[in-house]
Amino acid sequence: MLPVSAEVKTSPLQKANFCSRLFVWWLNPLFKIGHKRKLEPDDMYSVLPEDRSQHLGEELQGYWDQEVKRAQKDAREPSLVKAIIKCYWKSYLIWGMFTFLEVKDIHTVHCFLVYVFQYRGGRDRWGERPVV
Repeated sequence: MLPVSAEVKTSPLQKANFCSRLFVWWLNPLFKIGHKRKLEPDDMYSVLPEDRSQHLGEELQGYWDQEVKRAQKDAREPSLVKAIIKCYWKSYLIWGMFTFLEVKDIHTVHCFLVYVFQYRGGRDRWGERPVV
């Protein structure tokens, strides 16, 4: 693992507004640096406090402890999968809905374009329907 430099850049995501977060504009300065030269470890931003492994590990540990207690009470083996699902289901549900909407939109645009091309393809050079 690479040593962390003394001067760590704070993530611009902490101060980013809604539009910047939505369109990932907060990463533009890093993209510009990466376009000019190869990125180095000093170019990277620090991890957000809520994304640090310490925080996430403690949160998952709490759900694991609850799962172990329930498993002992029900006389069964504890399930790590259940603990992970109970811990992170909300964030995955939200991102899953966004992903579903994105895929649905891509499919809708594709179907619309196929319809437009088929419609235009059925016309002759002068814009009139050919007689079949």
